[in-house]
Amino acid sequence: MSGRGSIVGTITSAAPPEFPWEALLRDVPAAFFVDRTDGTSLWASENLQRVIGCSFDEWKRGNEAWFARVHPEDREAVVEQHDRFLRTGDPRSSEYRIVLPDGRVRWILDHALRLGETDAREPLVQGVLVDVTDERGARESEERAAKLFRAMVENAREAVTIVDAQGMVTYHNPSMGHVIGRPPEWFAGRSPLELMPPEDAQRALRILAELQQTPGARLPGEFHLRHSDGSWRIVEGFATNLLHDPSVRGIILNYRDVTDERARQKRRRSEVDALLNAEAEQRARIAEELHDDTIQVMVASLVEIDRVKRQLRDGRLDEAQDTLDLARDVLAAATERTRKLTFELRPQLLEAAGLRAAVGELTRQLADHTGAEVDLHAPPGRYPSHVETLAYRTIREALINIRTHARARHAAVTIVEREGALHVEIRDDGSGFTQTSAGLSDHFGIEISRERVEAAGGAFHIHSRPSRGTTVSFDLPLGG
Repeated sequence: MSGRGSIVGTITSAAPPEFPWEALLRDVPAAFFVDRTDGTSLWASENLQRVIGCSFDEWKRGNEAWFARVHPEDREAVVEQHDRFLRTGDPRSSEYRIVLPDGRVRWILDHALRLGETDAREPLVQGVLVDVTDERGARESEERAAKLFRAMVENAREAVTIVDAQGMVTYHNPSMGHVIGRPPEWFAGRSPLELMPPEDAQRALRILAELQQTPGARLPGEFHLRHSDGSWRIVEGFATNLLHDPSVRGIILNYRDVTDERARQKRRRSEVDALLNAEAEQRARIAEELHDDTIQVMVASLVEIDRVKRQLRDGRLDEAQDTLDLARDVLAAATERTRKLTFELRPQLLEAAGLRAAVGELTRQLADHTGAEVDLHAPPGRYPSHVETLAYRTIREALINIRTHARARHAAVTIVEREGALHVEIRDDGSGFTQTSAGLSDHFGIEISRERVEAAGGAFHIHSRPSRGTTVSFDLPLGG
């Protein structure tokens, strides 16, 4: 489970007078508590002293006061179960003896549930200690404790559902309704299996059957549930068998909606695959250019050199001179093409003179190719090598898109350092395009650039409108 809703907001101090269940809790032979996982406590009900002989001041300092009250013969098992509870997150339910300060021995029924960590709050342990020494009073106490125990998760952000051995809903918290978009009354006499596709329902039945064979067992699962709007939601969580527990008598389902998370993961996998394919295509293109152009030119030059040797041997000096001139021109052209390929892989200018000089060469090439006016505003300083390389590749991809798609009359590249990051903005006044949630389609190179920047811990933004130009901006952290 994740999130604690309004409960935690209420229990920032011990037993506040306005706590909604305070009067009810006084009449139950049970102590309720909300602890951190390290044993320190945020809140405990007034009955703590009466049930286990601990004051809240003792209890809130950690688990020592609790363990000290446990009967010596039960202490090892209690400590072991508590450690397993913290390690696995399984709900804790056990009975053991305690020794009160006056020497009396009492039996305690201990229920505890760990509420999972959220982005904003630490994980908490919420639980109840019930004095079950008097068996006649214990049954009534268990029923009341069970009701309050369920109420403790009413405001949890994760969905919590309890089903019986047949899979029928006996309890659910409000988050369950939010996941599938249905009112609370819809669940009466129904099973979550009704919302699953056949293959998921069969798998869920197998999990339920397996759970029932082992009291306390906990199994993970991921399933599709039909939302009221007809869409499929993906939920992930755990099922825990507490059918044997008299205060629960059911299988607890704790799960959360991961539909958007799975969609992001799928999109990211697709983008990474496309990135790898694009880089493989680039390597193949460079290899092809080297083979079909540069290597062939070098072979032809070798042939010409052999011809020069024959011409010199025959005394045809003028012909030899002409052949040498031709061979030199061909080699010079091949050298220039090879230099451009090398510049694409790791620009020597970037390595030797820094980002401003290397980007200046890119803007000059864009102006020569398109006739557009291209401005560059950049400081002369150097940055970490990995930052310069990624910034250069991202700027280059944006300028390629301007050259290929924009038909711009003016473009500008601005590079500044601010707030510990390198901020870059590339603007043009070209044709622009319509942005959609599905991505940039024809501008996939930009999406690859986004992936690279975000993978490096940076931020990437793009804004474009048809006939209104495009602005690409990104930030790369300079530290670390």
